[in-house]
Amino acid sequence: SSGINAEYGDQAPSLGSLIGESRGEEDRSWEAETDRHDGDLKLLLNRKKVEFFSSRREERKGVGAPPDAWKPKGILVCQMNEHKAAINHVKVSTKHSILATASEDGNVKIWNTKKFDSRNIVISSRQTYSRPGQPIKGLAFYDTGDKVAVVTREGSLHEVGVKELKVCAAQTLDIESGDVVVDMDTLGSGEQQNLVVGTSNGSIVCVDMRVGSFVFKLGNNPKYGPVSAMCLDRNEHWICLGTRHGWLTCWDLRFRLPITSWQHDRGDAILCLSPSLSCSSSINVGVQGYNEVATWDMESGCKERAYWFGPSTNELAMPPSNTEQPNAGVYAVLPLSPDRMVTGGADFSVRLWNTRHEADCSLLSGPREIIGRQAYRKSIIKDVEVIQAEEDIAVSYTESKGLTQPSPSHHHVVTDLAFVKTTQPCLVSVDMGGIIKIWK
Repeated sequence: SSGINAEYGDQAPSLGSLIGESRGEEDRSWEAETDRHDGDLKLLLNRKKVEFFSSRREERKGVGAPPDAWKPKGILVCQMNEHKAAINHVKVSTKHSILATASEDGNVKIWNTKKFDSRNIVISSRQTYSRPGQPIKGLAFYDTGDKVAVVTREGSLHEVGVKELKVCAAQTLDIESGDVVVDMDTLGSGEQQNLVVGTSNGSIVCVDMRVGSFVFKLGNNPKYGPVSAMCLDRNEHWICLGTRHGWLTCWDLRFRLPITSWQHDRGDAILCLSPSLSCSSSINVGVQGYNEVATWDMESGCKERAYWFGPSTNELAMPPSNTEQPNAGVYAVLPLSPDRMVTGGADFSVRLWNTRHEADCSLLSGPREIIGRQAYRKSIIKDVEVIQAEEDIAVSYTESKGLTQPSPSHHHVVTDLAFVKTTQPCLVSVDMGGIIKIWK
C-alpha cells in the first residue's frame, strides 16, 4: 500500500479496484476468445454441411464413383433378360447395393448388385413394380436410397418404397394432350428433395411429393422443337434441354430463367445429355445422324471436342443429313472421370473414350466383325478437335467356321449406362431388347 501511495499519491487506486479491473479485462478477453471460437465452429459446421450434402449429391449422381485409374476391359460378367421391351433407364443406389431398371413394358425391376459377383448362371430380379400398359420414362433414387421415384409416359408420378415396393405417394402431372414425359431427376438434398420432370412440349415441372404440390413450372421455347433429352447439373445450378431440331437450352435453376440457347452445327436431333466432369460449364451431347458425341461449352455455344465412329475423316468433314443415316446415333453417355467416358448407341456397341489420348480409346463391346479391328486417330476439323474410330484396314476379319460361342455383345440399340461397384468396379449397359449386361 505504501508503494502504491508513493507512486500515485492522493490518486492511488484501491487494491480492490485493481483486482476488479484485472478481472474485467480477463472477462472481456475470455468473451472475445469465446466469440472467435464460436465463429470458427460455425464456419467449420457450415463447411462440413456443404461437404456432406455435396457428397450425398455426388453419390446420388454417381460423380467420382469410379476410381480415377479404372478402365473397363469389356469382359462380360453376367446378363439379365427379364424385361419384355426396351429399357429406358438404369439407376444405381450405392446406399443399399441395389440397381433399378425401367422399361417400356411398364415394369421397374430391382436387382441386388451383390449377386453380380456370384457364379450363378441365372440372376433374378429381387422385386418388380408394375404399371401395366404404362411405359416408364423416368427413374430416380432419393438420397436415402430407401425410395425410388417413377414416372410414366403420360405423367403419372409414383414414389415407391424400395423394401416392399409399396407406393408412398402419387401425383399426376397436368400435361397437355399429346405431350409425353421425356425424363426425370431429383432436385435438392435430404428432406428437401423434389422431383424435376421434363416433357416433350418443353415443360420443366418441379414437384414436391411430400405435400403433392408443384414448386415451379418452366416452359421451353416451342420454336426449338420437341424436347428429346434433359440433364441436371451435378451442383444443381442449371438444367439443360435438347430438342429434335438440334437446339439446346440451359436454364438457371436459381433464377428460373433461360441463360442461353444454341443449335447443333448440323441441326442433328439431340438423343442424350450428360454434364461434363472436366468443366462445370461444359456438357456432353449425343446426337442422331452421325454417331457423334461432343463436348460443348454452354457459355460460348461452341463445340470443344467431338468423338466419331464411322467412315474416313475426309468424309466426316462434310457429314450427311439425318435422313441418310436413320439408324446412327449415340443414346447414352457416361462420364467416368474428367478425361474418360463411355458411350453406347445405335450400332449396338459400347465404347470407351479418352478425351486426351486417342491411344487409350477402345471398343468394349460390339459386333463380332469389328472387334479388334478399330483404330483411333485425332485430327482437327473445322477448328474442332476430333477423335475418330474407324476400321483398321491392316487387320482383316476372318469368319470362323463350325460352332462358335455366342457373341457377348448387344444385339439392340444401347439406351443407357451406369457404374456399379460390387467387390470390383463394373459397367452396366442396357438396350432396346430388354437386356442388361454387366461388364468388368
